[in-house]
Amino acid sequence: MSAGPSHSDGGMAGQEIFENVYRKRQTVLHHMAYMRMAKVLLALEILQNARIDLDRKAIFDYGFGAGTFFLHCPISARIAGVEIDPVHVADVQRKLQRRGFSNVRLQTIVIEQWEQHPLLREQYDIFLCSHVLEHLPDPVKFLCRIRSCIKSDGVFVGLVPLNERRPNPHHVQTCDRTKIQEWLGQAGLKTRCYMESDPWLFWLQPFFANDTGLRHRLAQVSSLILGVPATLLGHRVWEALSPWCARLTGSKPTQAAFVAQPG
Repeated sequence: MSAGPSHSDGGMAGQEIFENVYRKRQTVLHHMAYMRMAKVLLALEILQNARIDLDRKAIFDYGFGAGTFFLHCPISARIAGVEIDPVHVADVQRKLQRRGFSNVRLQTIVIEQWEQHPLLREQYDIFLCSHVLEHLPDPVKFLCRIRSCIKSDGVFVGLVPLNERRPNPHHVQTCDRTKIQEWLGQAGLKTRCYMESDPWLFWLQPFFANDTGLRHRLAQVSSLILGVPATLLGHRVWEALSPWCARLTGSKPTQAAFVAQPG
């Protein structure tokens, strides 16, 4: 379920998986896939709950995946981010420029040298990590480093998976609220807003732990079937419907989202 570069997979295997998921997949239907939109909708929801306006803000997305979140930002935003595949980075950059974004800086990153990346020498109003922390062997070290990339009045926005019914082989951390709070506290970040949501794929989650095969195909079909209405309804309506889904199906939340700021 990762949307960003993995510090645990690495090597050719990780690159091949990334290219299979994102490279040259910038169509409207691909961006509507629920495995992309679920993260975007929850990020937009918690930003709204924290009363954070994206207009004219400097936004950095570490591991921007398909770039779907950027497409839901105002064109006045100053966008930056890193990913591992140069072809994909160029594709997303062109798409954003065609959409009217004039201030876009997307660059590739070498995972082994991530701490020295030039874009991480700057500061941002919003620093987003969507489904990255669960891939890291030492999330606290990562959070300590990127804290310097957040302005004094800026925020860190994180999303992680919850209640995984089948372990994902690419995840090295199992996340819950206690662990998240420990990571943030040890990194000198103070929680401003926290929420758990997105029960929609709880029973189907085992399918999404596969990279190939029939179950992977079923996951892709499910992702598209659910993603189209979620995209059309938007994050406010989708979030309002989520408790009903949880009660009717006995589902648990599959994602946590949180906003933190320098302590």
